[in-house]
Amino acid sequence: MSTQLVETINKSLDAPTLDPVLLRVANDHLAGDDVVTIATRYGVSPDRITGALDRPDVKRYIDKTFETQGYMSRHKRMQLINKVIDNKLEEAAETGLYTKKDLLDWVKLVNEMDKTTKPGTNVQINQQNNIVNLVSDLLKDDKE
Repeated sequence: MSTQLVETINKSLDAPTLDPVLLRVANDHLAGDDVVTIATRYGVSPDRITGALDRPDVKRYIDKTFETQGYMSRHKRMQLINKVIDNKLEEAAETGLYTKKDLLDWVKLVNEMDKTTKPGTNVQINQQNNIVNLVSDLLKDDKE
């Protein structure tokens, strides 16, 4: 691996420094504590805690953390949707009972999520059409 690539990756992965006190307040807030509870814990006014939580660097940290946890995580949502689609296809193959619309709606949902989170919309539109056509063809073959 080239040195330049390693340096680029390391630079991209460097986390912005956040004051440890602000980090603790942000983490308390992420853990579900309200402003008054956090203020009481640290012996400061709620206005000071609100001010800390309103700082752009703290907001970015909270937003980024929230986006990567649980079902807000794109990866986790995609895993869940893929599992549902796999189950629907398996159920359709076993029982022969399904609606094309139901299966195609799930595939379209995956593609819509993909389009909104990745650059290169033109490629994804083509990809969506290919996947929709593939599923349509598979379902057509099963019905015949």
